[in-house]
Amino acid sequence: MALALRSATVGRSNRAAPVAHVLDTVLDTFALWRQRILTRRELARLDDRMLHDIGINQLEVDYEVNKPFWKA
Repeated sequence: MALALRSATVGRSNRAAPVAHVLDTVLDTFALWRQRILTRRELARLDDRMLHDIGINQLEVDYEVNKPFWKA
């Protein structure tokens, strides 16, 4: 969606460019937050064998999964 908005800004006047930039930034931020939510949800579903395969333990998973979505 952000890509479509970026390409739509090409023909706009210079006055609309800052507004489009702010909108792009907001949309990118929401997309990042959504990705964090989904990634942490998937991480929480991994079993101990899978966690061992990727080199993390349950304590690290608990820490990551319990962080708010706005924190990296």
